[in-house]
Amino acid sequence: MKSSFRSRVERLESQTKASGTPKLRTGYLTRLPEDFTGERHVVVVKRESTSDYAEWCEFEERPGPALPGSDDGGLTIYCTR
Repeated sequence: MKSSFRSRVERLESQTKASGTPKLRTGYLTRLPEDFTGERHVVVVKRESTSDYAEWCEFEERPGPALPGSDDGGLTIYCTR
């Protein structure tokens, strides 16, 4: 690797400000009834830590808008049955 490229990457990495360790959440989603109309949001009902960066969760859809600031920026994968 060229030293100029390496020094640029190191400089960029030092400038990034990560807000903690990112979390990966996976789990089953319990949905609202199909005939529900209106805004909906998802909440975590139960969570189990599987490692430092991953969690297995149970999610539930609820009516109405999500609370401000409830999104932590983690990656979430919902599994439906």
